Amino acid sequence: MGKTIYLMRHGQTLFNLQKRIQGWCDAPLTDLGIAQAQAAGRYFHSRQITFDAVYSSTQERACDTAEIVSGRMDYVRLKGLKEMNFGSFEGHSERLNPPLNLQDGSGYGDYFVAYGGESNVQVSKRMAETLTTIAEQMAEDSQVLVVTHGAALSQFYRFWTVEPPVIKGMPNCAILTIHVLADGQFRVDSVYDPVAETFLFER
Repeated sequence: MGKTIYLMRHGQTLFNLQKRIQGWCDAPLTDLGIAQAQAAGRYFHSRQITFDAVYSSTQERACDTAEIVSGRMDYVRLKGLKEMNFGSFEGHSERLNPPLNLQDGSGYGDYFVAYGGESNVQVSKRMAETLTTIAEQMAEDSQVLVVTHGAALSQFYRFWTVEPPVIKGMPNCAILTIHVLADGQFRVDSVYDPVAETFLFER
């Protein structure tokens, strides 16, 4: 089995619903977001998947999702799993976002740095460092749950996994099954949407 990381996005939040830019600022899960997290929990339960450890971003929306999905309170909160910082754009309408660079997967690039935010490189690097530390602490044949955010998750898998999948957008509570290879690299083996009950990607 090896080391398996189930990396997932949090459930829908009030700011998601209102189409507001949400990075380091936070908003609570909506009723739909709670239902999405419950659907993810059922997915793991139906496959008899249990976690040796649970990790979450320090932000409330991720913590609440981790608690609902795993039914546990002994999870570890890590700042390295936080969403991208959008600087002074935080909390404002998504209409203010610049166009996404979908061609090379760099997203917003370094656009938000000038406004006190992070670049995609900074986000992908801290995510990679955090997940590498988690992987190094895992025992062989163990599996962990890691709850993070849409942009942070995407910047990690696009630039730090072997032959990354091509997916446009990542649904709330999407689950990436990631295997840690013998050389320490990461490989995405599937991406599952527990609400639609369908695989967006299978290797």
